[in-house]
Amino acid sequence: MRFTQDFRAEYLLVVAFFATMPLYSPNMVLFHDGMPFADELMPLFVNVLMASSILAGVAVAWISSRRRDLLFLRVPWVVAGCVLYVGGFALATVAFGLGGSAATVAVACAGVALGAGTLELAVAWGAMLSGLDLRHALGWVAVAMGCASLLQLLLASVQVGVGLAVFFLLVLLGAVLPAVRAVRGGIFSGAWGEQAAPLVSRDDDFYGSLGGPTSFLATVRQMAQVLIVPFAGLLMFAFMMGVRKFFVLDVVSAEVLGVVVGAALVLPLCSLRRVKPLLPFIYQVLVPVFALALIICNSFYRGTFPLLIAAYASYVFYGAMGILALASLCAMAHAREFSPVLIYSLTVACFAAASWLGIFCGTLPPFDADNGGPSLLVVSTCYFAFLLAVPLFGAWHRERAGAGASLLADGRA
Repeated sequence: MRFTQDFRAEYLLVVAFFATMPLYSPNMVLFHDGMPFADELMPLFVNVLMASSILAGVAVAWISSRRRDLLFLRVPWVVAGCVLYVGGFALATVAFGLGGSAATVAVACAGVALGAGTLELAVAWGAMLSGLDLRHALGWVAVAMGCASLLQLLLASVQVGVGLAVFFLLVLLGAVLPAVRAVRGGIFSGAWGEQAAPLVSRDDDFYGSLGGPTSFLATVRQMAQVLIVPFAGLLMFAFMMGVRKFFVLDVVSAEVLGVVVGAALVLPLCSLRRVKPLLPFIYQVLVPVFALALIICNSFYRGTFPLLIAAYASYVFYGAMGILALASLCAMAHAREFSPVLIYSLTVACFAAASWLGIFCGTLPPFDADNGGPSLLVVSTCYFAFLLAVPLFGAWHRERAGAGASLLADGRA
């Protein structure tokens, strides 16, 4: 994959969106640690934000499956999402900074606005990235998430005023491109032109390629069958990032650093030209090997070096799984298997639910004891075992199907 040939400056704006998306809890650390009334108002803000994101995501997915058009990628919706995203952050900042009797209402309104705005912009950005195949999506998502995490590390090291100024610049940069593209001629015009324009040049052409109508639940089941392993990785990523704040040497956030290292590990996979198909190789070979190594390290006694390495490496693993999952979603939309609106609206809803669950679990006694280490160890080990079981079950199923076909052929003979 030649980045110099495929590079577009506008791809860098995806970094700004990833670095400010409020559903990802590390992005809100600047507000929590630097604003005077954040401790008092942040729980309400987070609850309203997550609830509105889940409800809006499910509603948009259901409407999209029923209408079978690209309604939510049209100008009014994209521009409204941009306004809600920027306005929601501005309102939340004022409330966290000034407090007062009206701050509770302001924070609740900001949560609703950001929930709806984040959903719309995530759908728009995802649709724009749908012009990329798996290898290109894997590369650009890795670069975007890695750079966004580096920005988070930089924002954590500066004064609050400077950090907020840079953060709001990123908010504007992450929201402006989808609105500009929608106004100028559609989400799929411009930098992605030749790759993305044929994807959905017209609603009828696009939905005609998807086949006949199916129910919403049937569509969700079909998506789950195709992307169960990558999607489970994305949900575990959201859960782990929300449940506990873990620091490397008590200085650097482990979840943020894990994404940076995970992006560096994923990026070389784009160059594996001789490995085809790439996705099965990743999830049936590389990911199970990594998971098995973590299970072995997690088996050591508390306080030993392998267990400490496993604690750090788990965040790297989840960061890499999140990147792989997002790239897989782009590949699914690129292949026209499902509507990009349906894919990304459900993704936002499920990501918000998993992150919300992680934040809630972080307040429970089992996750509070020993900084949550034993409980998270059990959760991680169960997930690693799931990753090992999936390819083994697939191989057993194929062998059983082959044996059945052989017996049927012998019976006919």
